[in-house]
Amino acid sequence: MTLPFNNANIDEAVKKVPIDKEDLHGEGDIVAFAAEHRRAVLDAPAVLQVRNLSKSFNGLKAVNNISFDLHQGEVVSIIGPNGSGKSTTINLISGFIKPDSGLIDIDSETVAGLSVPDISERGLARTFQNGRVFGGLTVDENVALGFHKRLNAQRPFKQVQRYPIIRWLSLLGETAVALVPGPKTRSEKQDVNERVEREVDRFKERLGNRRNDYTYTLSYANRRRTEIARAHISEPKLLLLDEPTAGMNQSETAEVLQQLQHLKAQGHTILLVEHKIELVTALSDHVIAMDGGKIIAFDEPDEVRNNPQVVEAYLGKRNEIRKTTAAGGQKDILAKQNAIEAADAVNGVASVSELSADRDVKSSYAQPLLTLDNVDIFYGQVHALQGVSIDIPKGAIVSLLGGNASGKSTTMKTILGLKQPKNGTLTYEGNDITALSTRHRVQAGIAAVPEARRIFPAMTVEENLLTGAYTRKRGGDIAGDVEQMYERFPRLKERRTQQAGTMSGGEQQMLAFARALMSHPKIICMDEPTMGLSPKLVEYVLEQIAKLRDELGVSVLMVEQQAELALSIADYGYVLQNGRIRLRGKASDLLHNPAVQEAYLGGASET
Repeated sequence: MTLPFNNANIDEAVKKVPIDKEDLHGEGDIVAFAAEHRRAVLDAPAVLQVRNLSKSFNGLKAVNNISFDLHQGEVVSIIGPNGSGKSTTINLISGFIKPDSGLIDIDSETVAGLSVPDISERGLARTFQNGRVFGGLTVDENVALGFHKRLNAQRPFKQVQRYPIIRWLSLLGETAVALVPGPKTRSEKQDVNERVEREVDRFKERLGNRRNDYTYTLSYANRRRTEIARAHISEPKLLLLDEPTAGMNQSETAEVLQQLQHLKAQGHTILLVEHKIELVTALSDHVIAMDGGKIIAFDEPDEVRNNPQVVEAYLGKRNEIRKTTAAGGQKDILAKQNAIEAADAVNGVASVSELSADRDVKSSYAQPLLTLDNVDIFYGQVHALQGVSIDIPKGAIVSLLGGNASGKSTTMKTILGLKQPKNGTLTYEGNDITALSTRHRVQAGIAAVPEARRIFPAMTVEENLLTGAYTRKRGGDIAGDVEQMYERFPRLKERRTQQAGTMSGGEQQMLAFARALMSHPKIICMDEPTMGLSPKLVEYVLEQIAKLRDELGVSVLMVEQQAELALSIADYGYVLQNGRIRLRGKASDLLHNPAVQEAYLGGASET
C-alpha cells in the first residue's frame, strides 16, 4: 500500500520506536508504540494547521477562536459534550461549512472557504457522524467511490468539472472511455479493484462475504465499516473520522479500534471525534477537549481525561446529575454506559433457551397497549423475525435488546407499518392494525424517533417541529404545542430559526424527540436514542424518556445497544437473537442476568 508519506519518512518520524510498526500484536507492544509515537510525531511537519477559527449560527458561537496543529502521523481526538463545537470544527475543516474567520491549512496550503471537492482533492477524506453510504450500491461500489478523485484515465478533462459552462466535456469524456476503454483505463480499473479488495480485507470477517450485497441490506455496524474503507482507499494525507463507532457494541468497538491502531502504526494522520473515552485514550497521541465552542484542554489523553474542567464539562457536576430511577429501583445510569460486562458472566448458568422458557409467562400488567403476536418477517429469503411476540403495556418503558442483525430495527419497522408480516398480527388498543398504513398508525398515536435522528437538515428547528404535526387535523393548538416543546427543550427555543443540520448530534436528538411528541403519541418507538451522545447528555436523554412515562403517560419501546443502560430505566425487557425472542421479563430481573450477555453478544451473524 502506498502510504501518505514514504517509509523513510515514517522511520524518521518514529525513529525512537523500539518495535516493528507493522507487527503490533500484544497489548504491551501497543502501549510502548503509543508512548514513543506521541513524542516522535511532534517533530514531524504539521499536516493540518488551524488558527483562530470561528463560526456562528444566528449569533450563537458554535466555534470560538480555536487554534491547534495536527502533525504527520499523529492521531488527535476531539472530545466534549454535545453542542461543544466538535462536529462543527470537523465540518469547517472539510469544507461542509464556511468559516466566519480564521485559517485552515493542509500541508501549508490554505483551504479555508474552499469547496468540499477542492479540499478533498488536496488530500482530505472523512466519515460522517450518522454514517453515509449509498444504499443502492454494493459494498465494493461504495468503497471504490472513495478513489474516484484519484482517477485519471477514467476521468479525462476532469480539470474542467468546476466550470459549469464546459463541464459537459468531462462527462462526455467519461462516457466515451466507459464505452470504449483503452489499455490505460483497463489498467486503472484493475488497480481500483485491487485497492477495493485490500480495503475490504481489513474487515474480511464482516464484509468479505458481503462485497456484492447492496449496503442497505447491511447492519449499521457494517455500513460504518464500509464508510471507513471508502474514506481510506484514497490514501489521504488527513483522515477525519466523526464518531466511527457510534451505534456499535463493545466487541464491535474493540474491532474498529484494532483497525485504527493498525492505521496509526502505518503512519496515517487522523483527526477523530469520539465520545468513547476508552477508545480515545487507547488510540490518541493528544486530545482536544471543547466546551461552548472553545478549547478548554489540549494535552495527552490521561491528562485531559483527568482535567477537572473537562470532567465537569463532559459529565456535569456530580450534585447536579439526576439519577434516573426505573420501576425496579435501578440507579446510577452513568455507571452503566457499556453493554453487559464480561465480569458479570458466571459459569454454570442456565442456557438461554431454558431461561426463555422460564420467562415465557405474561407479567401482571393490564391489557397491553400494543401487541405483536407470533410475527414472521422476511427480506427475500432471509427470515428476519421468527414468531416474535411482544407486549407493550400502557405507560411503560420496554427495552428491546440484541446484537446487530438480531431483528431489533425490523421489529420497529413492523410496528410502524414499514414492513408487513407474512404471518402474525399486530393489535393496538384492542384493534387489529396489521394491514393499517403507516400514516394511519401515526394518526392513531404511534410515533417514532428513528436511528440517526433523521431530521430535515435544510429546514429550521421550528419547521422540523411542524412536520411532526403534519398528520394532525387542522384547528388543533399546534402553535401552543410548539411552545410546550420549547419549554421542555429550552435549547431548541434558542435555535428555533437555525438550520437543523448545523446543530450538534445531541441537539438533533432533542429535536427528534420533540418532533415525535408533536403528533400527540400514545407510544413512541425509539431506535438507539443515546447513540453518539456524551455521558452528560445520555443522562439527560434518559431523564426525558422517563418523563414521557411518568409525566405524560406515553409508552416507549426503546431499541438500544447499551444493554445495562437501557434496562436501568425500563420496566420490561426483551432480548432478540437471530430473529427470535430469547429472553423476556422485568427489566430489574434481566439487568444482572448473565444469560443476557450470551444472547446479546453470542452467535448472531451480521447482515
